[in-house]
Amino acid sequence: MTGKFYGIGVGPGDPDLLTLRAAALLKTADVVCIPRSAADNESVALKVAGAHIGPAAEMIEVSTPMTRDKDQLEAEWRRGAEKIAASLAAGKNVAFITIGDAMLFSTYTYLLKHVRDLIPEVEVESVPGVTSFAAAAAHLDLPLSEGTEKLAILPAVDDPEALRPLLAAFDNAVLMKVAGKYEQIVAVLGDLGLKDKAVFVSRLGYPDQFVTRDLDSLVGKKRDYLSLILIKKGGLG
Repeated sequence: MTGKFYGIGVGPGDPDLLTLRAAALLKTADVVCIPRSAADNESVALKVAGAHIGPAAEMIEVSTPMTRDKDQLEAEWRRGAEKIAASLAAGKNVAFITIGDAMLFSTYTYLLKHVRDLIPEVEVESVPGVTSFAAAAAHLDLPLSEGTEKLAILPAVDDPEALRPLLAAFDNAVLMKVAGKYEQIVAVLGDLGLKDKAVFVSRLGYPDQFVTRDLDSLVGKKRDYLSLILIKKGGLG
């Protein structure tokens, strides 16, 4: 009998924010798949979820390179899916852990497509996790939206200029993946008069978490990949 495939969101970084469902599944999974962006980097998701993984679980690493090369990514997702499919075909229940939520900007969604290509009948359960922006808003006591306010969740990884009409159309916004083009993003926010209505949050839930409303102070400095910007046109309070 084919095993069951679980995609488990483990939250933004604080192990205490792992859901009860996620913790229970990790204790009983036969195989836990660990995403790793580079051979010499420790998996962020494993740091969060490691204490909940059962001692008998088999660990499988899945490469998740930090690249925009679609061919390379597809090849790695296919290889990862083949590892997962082999375990599932052996009757093992497999859990793939992913930082944040399983269905938002997650490698899990790409792996799931490939696993279903290999084993169309596979049983799947996707377990939601606390998103980084929900955790950031709670940490700051800052409502993401109230009443009829419109909220945009935007990956700021391509052309920051494309953010202009979107930021004009929404009352509040979450800018994800801001580290790479931070200077351009800040310039756009400055032009739109939004710099003093924005807050930068990095590595929330980790010992080195960092929060600042002075966006200019980070221009020219190294920013961690696990960073975002929350914007509220009505002000941060």
